[in-house]
Amino acid sequence: MSTSIVSAALALPLLGATAQAQDLSDAQLQAARYSELGDMLTVTEAQGRFAWMQKCYDGLLVELWEQMFDTRDIVSKEEKLRQLKELWLSADKIAAGKAQYVTFANEDFSNPYDWVAGTSDNQACTLMPPEYQPVALKTTVLSHSYCDNASLDNEWEWISKVTIEDFEHQSGTKAHTMVSGKVVTLPANRSVKVSITPGNLEPDFPSYVVARVWVDWDHNGQLDNSEMVYKSASDGVFKFTMDIPADVPEGTTLMRIATDAGGGSDNACSRIQYGEVEDYLVTVR
Repeated sequence: MSTSIVSAALALPLLGATAQAQDLSDAQLQAARYSELGDMLTVTEAQGRFAWMQKCYDGLLVELWEQMFDTRDIVSKEEKLRQLKELWLSADKIAAGKAQYVTFANEDFSNPYDWVAGTSDNQACTLMPPEYQPVALKTTVLSHSYCDNASLDNEWEWISKVTIEDFEHQSGTKAHTMVSGKVVTLPANRSVKVSITPGNLEPDFPSYVVARVWVDWDHNGQLDNSEMVYKSASDGVFKFTMDIPADVPEGTTLMRIATDAGGGSDNACSRIQYGEVEDYLVTVR
């Protein structure tokens, strides 16, 4: 039994990541760079992202057009923006739920200032940190947006590694991680082995944390309490078997994993105290 991975993001040729992350090997860094590529937008939000950038950062959109369209012809700014919008947000792509949008991060693919580009032209323009840049052209895969969650304190405890059969994601300490560059395929009406490895600032004295896992099986945009597939407390690695339903709708949905030394909540939207929240894209076939 195994899981397969489908790419959910295309890195843009602008990048030269050089910074190092705490406690990560080069191989782990490379995996993290292409699996933690920022926000996960719906089609409506992707359209709003373009409109917000057109209002606030039209010069950056022009630069992206010039990188993607290699021509010496004189083209007006308005035409460049029209062509870029058609390329990313054509009627066919929107109808198929496959709109594209740009996501931004630091040169090491991190977001130390928690800055996120807008998703509507009704939102005010905000100043992008000077070292940030477009790091990926992403394709929408979710039909719904989900409630935000993050830890209040992730200095002492976090999620170090998650495995689902042969899929593995390792990362350093963060309040919230969106593993948005990969889609994990789960086998319908089967069981898969899952492990969650907590990270600790003092590994010789590991914290006692509660781990929870939710999956939006019915694709309704809600992580209901009834969709919590796992809950346990430990000071070690969590290992369990997750049963995959037989009647999950087609498409991509969200799996949320949370660890909390403060006990946490069965409500996937209630902010945790000491630990980390990680969101994964999954599909059932």
